[in-house]
Amino acid sequence: MLTIKGVFYEFHKERVISRPGAVLAARPGLEIGPAISRELALARVHAGKDVYTLAKEDAYRLASQAAFGRPVHESPHKPPAPTPSKREDVYFRHYHPGGRHPGPGNPGHVFFGGRGDGFGDV
Repeated sequence: MLTIKGVFYEFHKERVISRPGAVLAARPGLEIGPAISRELALARVHAGKDVYTLAKEDAYRLASQAAFGRPVHESPHKPPAPTPSKREDVYFRHYHPGGRHPGPGNPGHVFFGGRGDGFGDV
């Protein structure tokens, strides 16, 4: 998917690909969803949902607005199980607004950059 700097997108860790009314089918790896406004991106993060933007500085600004306290940057994690391609650099860098990890009452992630960028960085 082609993403544009300065634009925010829905982010789904697992995207539902089945048609409405059909048997539920989901597929990982299709995380970046449709473009959304900055206001909707902020509302999603407040609600504990995840968003994506291409630029690190846009992600930092949004994460700063989403919760009190400095956002905490995390490099991509290793996948919990081997991928079919055996690659480990399959996730995105992200911020935790206010340093809080997603959970009940906490904000969601703000993902950014390219898939695997910064993998293995400390």
